[in-house]
Amino acid sequence: MNKKNGWMVSGLWGFMIILIFLGSIVLHMHAKQNSDDHESRSKDSSLYNLDKMQTAAQKRAASSTSGEQAQSSASLNGEGVTMIGDSVTVGIEPYLKEQLPKMTVDGKVGRQMSQAVKVINELAAQGKLGDQVIIELGTNGPFSKNQLHDVLQSLSGAKQVILVTTRVPKGWQNTVNDTIAQVADEFSNVNVVDWYSASVGKDEYFYKDGVHLKPDGSRYYTSLLVAALQKS
Repeated sequence: MNKKNGWMVSGLWGFMIILIFLGSIVLHMHAKQNSDDHESRSKDSSLYNLDKMQTAAQKRAASSTSGEQAQSSASLNGEGVTMIGDSVTVGIEPYLKEQLPKMTVDGKVGRQMSQAVKVINELAAQGKLGDQVIIELGTNGPFSKNQLHDVLQSLSGAKQVILVTTRVPKGWQNTVNDTIAQVADEFSNVNVVDWYSASVGKDEYFYKDGVHLKPDGSRYYTSLLVAALQKS
């Protein structure tokens, strides 16, 4: 091989090396661009997913808060609730306080409806008369329409008054319940919990006297009152 041909071969090899070098640079740049594009898409995707996750979390939190508020508004702890009654009220007081720990319960053995206005005035003077009042009286004897009217008139400013019918194996039972039914309709803030009807066929809830309640009966009685209060 002569000197001229040698230079040509060397030049050719040099040219090829330069092409290979340039090609490797181009490939490297292309690969880097693809990598950057992929990373950018990944970041965008991550941000998008994060936004979705945050949005979902916010919705769950809002839903949870809404649920807590609904639960709070639907709940009842007895604050602002007063019950006035006789020995039946005395017997169920522990069960009432389990459900409505902040309520005021004023029960007295032998109490009559004729004494109710005095009790109402005393509780009001003590700041213990709530805006939801339950009256459970009639176990110990009948009362007139006028007597009941006076009681309800004294509670005309209450948000809700609940009258509870009686179940007592005495001759005045029906008289008491009829009087409650007739007078209650005269007052817009008065509702009736018909304990007499609700307790039909539930002899197992009562002690032998047919009036006072065993634990299961007390819980059932309490559940009726709580349900009535929640309807206000």
